[in-house]
Amino acid sequence: MNWSGFKTYFALTIVSLFYGINYSVLKIVVPEYVGPYGFIVFRVIIASAVFWIIHFFSREKINWKEDGWRLTTCALTGVAVNQLLFYKGISLTSAVNGSIIMTLTPVLVLIWASILIGERITRTKIIGIVVGLIGALIILYQPDTLFTSGDWKGDILVLINAASYACYLVLVKPLMKKYSPMTVVTWVFTIAIIFVIPVGLSQATSVDFASLPTKVWWSMGYAILIVTVVVYFLNAWTLVRVDSSVVGAFIYLQPVFATVTAILFFGEVFLLKHLLAATFVFVGVYLVTKKTANQKS
Repeated sequence: MNWSGFKTYFALTIVSLFYGINYSVLKIVVPEYVGPYGFIVFRVIIASAVFWIIHFFSREKINWKEDGWRLTTCALTGVAVNQLLFYKGISLTSAVNGSIIMTLTPVLVLIWASILIGERITRTKIIGIVVGLIGALIILYQPDTLFTSGDWKGDILVLINAASYACYLVLVKPLMKKYSPMTVVTWVFTIAIIFVIPVGLSQATSVDFASLPTKVWWSMGYAILIVTVVVYFLNAWTLVRVDSSVVGAFIYLQPVFATVTAILFFGEVFLLKHLLAATFVFVGVYLVTKKTANQKS
């Protein structure tokens, strides 16, 4: 692997780390202190403002006649539907159920990529996805709670969210080849404001900010600045360099990082299943990325 490839895979690993931590951080905020839809309003508006501050120095122009529909669709699938349904779904179901469902994202990415842009589904990628999925199921498996906890409505919302985000990963890739990643994510988030405000405005305006504990402020800051601004930019940056299916496959690392976070900060015990699951996950990601790396060499 050359230096460019290393940087790309390192960035995707960082994205998975931030997302993995966010599973625990999210429960601190939603829904006890801020409604899920209301929080998305704050998240999208603040992230858009930050992106515009950074993008101001670029001034790259968009060909709206040719690419406006794709940017709008990306805003709908990658921000509005994705975030609204994920936060609402996680507030209804268990973290275990939600995490398992989210591991279907790479499969959905391959399906969307095959339908929308004709991306070839190779045998190596299929094997890698199956191996990674086994690892994710091992690390999340809890016999007493796996299928009894959580709310089925929340599970469905998380599943639709995963399908929406997978579609976004595929649709946004051609834009990344045409414009800079910062230009794309700036406009995607800006357009998404139109979609999220009608849904979440009432929840956003009902938040009692004066009563929010310090831990909630820190958690909101993490979710907005790190999991939104940094993560979306890194995902956009990597999509220029690898297939959509590769970006989607790295979601398998999220349960690993989520478990490590729980062990370090919430006193959970490290078990043999964690080591076994991590092995499957890393092998799965390697198999999915291996073919693309060879094609680019």
